[in-house]
Amino acid sequence: MKPTDKTDIVCINKVLKYIALIRKAYSNFNIKTLDDLEANDICQLAITQAITNIYEVKKKIRADALSRVPSFDKILLKAARNIASHDYDSLDFEIIYKRTLQLLKPEVSEELEAAKHDFQQYTSSNSQS
Repeated sequence: MKPTDKTDIVCINKVLKYIALIRKAYSNFNIKTLDDLEANDICQLAITQAITNIYEVKKKIRADALSRVPSFDKILLKAARNIASHDYDSLDFEIIYKRTLQLLKPEVSEELEAAKHDFQQYTSSNSQS
């Protein structure tokens, strides 16, 4: 494994937190479909902010660290973030909804958790040397 920066661990923790918040918003507001999301303004605000935050944090993760989480890295967040940030009044929530469904896939969080664990192990073993 290539050396990692502690920043990658911090960023992965933040991404996991925002994914958990999306999951919680969908659960609390009983979002099961795109129509459900389109009918709930408060959930829309929460989800678009989470997508924006995840995109901004993802930019801080090094490329070699992102390569360890391909299911997360392949999610095209930039377009969703730009739509959420710049076109909010005319937002097409289909793109946002599709990206959140990708983020909520179990393998995304599993890969992020595994990479975080590996990075923590590597960081702690190097600090002991």
